Amino acid sequence: MNLSRSFTLEELCRSQAAARMGRQVFPTQDQLDSLRRLCVLVLQPLRDHLGKPIVINSGLRPPWLNILIGGSKTSAHMDGRAADIEVPGMSPLEVCRFVRAQRLEVDQVIHEFPPDGWTHVGIAKVGEIARAEYLTARYAEGLTVYEPGLNA
Repeated sequence: MNLSRSFTLEELCRSQAAARMGRQVFPTQDQLDSLRRLCVLVLQPLRDHLGKPIVINSGLRPPWLNILIGGSKTSAHMDGRAADIEVPGMSPLEVCRFVRAQRLEVDQVIHEFPPDGWTHVGIAKVGEIARAEYLTARYAEGLTVYEPGLNA
């Protein structure tokens, strides 16, 4: 099922961790609606502006999968409002900065675990105003710490 011109439900629900457990990820109707909004508001415009493919590393994570991988207890992935992405030929920091320059309707963009990491993009809940928050995530003493801004 297509969520937008360039993105499918399958790629936003694919999970290596779930597959290793012999499980699949299936969205509820609310999660499906959020995934569509994520594609329409952020992923498809980003793909169109870049003119390059976007690889989805993680999209929808039901609570059981979010717990399994150690995701945040308030992760927007759980309701289909976030994706972790990579763009071949671009560093995660370059992708984050490109998203910011395009002024897309994002709630959060996180430069995750530089220098190699990935880019997290998320949208606000329906009816909420997107915060346009740009952060950098790092490990510090075994915990994930979020710094304001997009840092190398």
